[in-house]
Amino acid sequence: MRKISILICLLVSSLLLNAADFPKSIQKKIDNTLLKLYPKKVVELKDMLVPDSLLLSYTSVKNVKVSLLKAAESELGYACFASSKGKNDYFDYMVIFDADLIIKKVVVLVYRSTYGGEIMSRSWLKQFIGKSRGESLQIDKDIDSISGATLSAPSITLGVKDLSLLIAEINKQEK
Repeated sequence: MRKISILICLLVSSLLLNAADFPKSIQKKIDNTLLKLYPKKVVELKDMLVPDSLLLSYTSVKNVKVSLLKAAESELGYACFASSKGKNDYFDYMVIFDADLIIKKVVVLVYRSTYGGEIMSRSWLKQFIGKSRGESLQIDKDIDSISGATLSAPSITLGVKDLSLLIAEINKQEK
């Protein structure tokens, strides 16, 4: 019985993502996030081609990668990966959207700067959950600013807003 459960765990983790794109430490964060959001599903990420012309409108984000989240034959939503600039360095994060384009989770994957790391706090990132299509995503109005992250907090807020608008545009073009 134990061997079967180990085999199932290995199968699930190997199917979650194409590990070729991410270092192991980042891949582990992504896998853990998806396992928590979809505990009884084998989630697959299918990379989507996003035209450069579409990305030009969203200048607050760099290195954008969009993946369709699938489990069996059903589409669960999207995972967007992007980088935004803090005070001195870029940081990388992931935004998970459900099928209705509502934010389910925001996770900072890599934070490189010595200042502003407060944006990695789960309690602060929870403010984004439930937002959609760029609505209600303005720092100090809808999203609380955070002491010690005077540049990173507005940067990730604008980045998440842009990704939310981008995913709505991609979804509209697909239909």
